[in-house]
Amino acid sequence: MEDQTEIIEIKPKNMFVPICITQAVCVAVILIAVLIIKFFFESSYAKLQNWCSGNLLEETTISDVFDEEVTSEA
Repeated sequence: MEDQTEIIEIKPKNMFVPICITQAVCVAVILIAVLIIKFFFESSYAKLQNWCSGNLLEETTISDVFDEEVTSEA
């Protein structure tokens, strides 16, 4: 009796289309949620809009100055 080992090759699936569909569904759910909040809960939407403009849309300023001397070793 001979023992034989089988080599099973696992081919990866192409997951591009399912990932794109999942992302589209997530974006649609977020947009629908924002629209529902906007039309049915106006006071909450105003608070959410103020929070987003203050926290998410805050302008970034960079004020650091680099004062390093450039030296070349020859």
